[in-house]
Amino acid sequence: MNASDTPFRLEGKVVLVTGASRGIGKAIAVEAAEAGAEGIVLAARRPEALEAARDGIAALGSAVECVVADMTDEEAAEAMVARAVDRFGRVDVLVNNVGGAPFKVPLPDIRADGWRKTIELNLTSVFLASRAVMRNWRSAPGGTGRNIVTVGSSASFHGRPALSAYVSGKHALVGLTKTLARELAPSGARANLVAPHLVETDLTAAQQQREFRDRSIAQIPMGRWAEAKEVARVVRFLASDAASYVTGMSLLVDGGHES
Repeated sequence: MNASDTPFRLEGKVVLVTGASRGIGKAIAVEAAEAGAEGIVLAARRPEALEAARDGIAALGSAVECVVADMTDEEAAEAMVARAVDRFGRVDVLVNNVGGAPFKVPLPDIRADGWRKTIELNLTSVFLASRAVMRNWRSAPGGTGRNIVTVGSSASFHGRPALSAYVSGKHALVGLTKTLARELAPSGARANLVAPHLVETDLTAAQQQREFRDRSIAQIPMGRWAEAKEVARVVRFLASDAASYVTGMSLLVDGGHES
């Protein structure tokens, strides 16, 4: 490793990733391990998927703890952070990766419970995990390099028909990130958001029919969807000391779609 690479490493850091059992979340956890993170906490709802993810990540040299948690549940979020602190003594980096668009429905036809569940998944989950981590930081001041990285979406910046609840939640993450950055700055901690467009994962496989894929690629100057590791590398940058003076920012990872 060259000396110039050092700021991009995560040695000595404990990284907690929500939605970590597959897709972008798993790629982020792998990237953290490859960057030398001391400990990685994987949180998701499905224990079998978590266990499968743990084996590959532990092989890279980081200590790994799995936590089964529904991130829309207040008690589960608090218990997740308590488990991480019990195992590793602290959390240095929180990566909020939970989210999704469970349905596409024009606004007049959305049921109120569907709206609430989508907002809970995309916004409340980030609030609960961030609050739990920030409460821990407040009770245990000190440490360097503490930060929160949230995975939003290119939908954080524009509208999408039939996805009003999802888009509203993702837009709100931009404001939440800016506010967290202001609240954390006096302690030296940071908060940023990564906003990918279309990403190749098992979760997006259903969207990859030929007609949709061709139409979407035609709108991306780089002519392809992102790979999950390309999003994970941006998260790693923001989580590392290389981004020590970057906070409150929303960084698009979209192949030039919004340019």
